[in-house]
Amino acid sequence: MKIVGIIILVAVALFLLLPILSGNAPLPEDMSASEIGSFIGGFARYWIGVVRNVFASL
Repeated sequence: MKIVGIIILVAVALFLLLPILSGNAPLPEDMSASEIGSFIGGFARYWIGVVRNVFASL
């Protein structure tokens, strides 16, 4: 059961960190609506692009 928990933790970390590390989702510097929106928008654009590329390669 420990291995499954570690795998899930790594998958969640990759899901959250890949957009940030690639520079598509800049971390918000303050809690303003525009900063949060920019972060969420970059996060969504990254994963939409990933899904498009996966389906385009099939």
